[in-house]
Amino acid sequence: AGEIYLTGEEVCERLKLSTRTLQEYRSRGLLAFYKIGGKILYKQSDLQAMLDRHYNPIQKPSV
Repeated sequence: AGEIYLTGEEVCERLKLSTRTLQEYRSRGLLAFYKIGGKILYKQSDLQAMLDRHYNPIQKPSV
C-alpha cells in the first residue's frame, strides 16, 4: 500500500491549525515534511506519529 501525502491545507483542516502554526511545527522539527515538485507535503503516517507522541488524555477525577 502506498503512503498517503497531505497538503498543508489538509493538515491545517484536520488539526484545526493556522498555516502559521503549521509553519512553526515545521521549523521546530515537530512534523516532518517533504518538498515534492515544489510543493510541501506531509505523510499521513508522520502526522499520526506526531499526534501519538503528544497525546495526553484528560484524566477524569475519581469520585
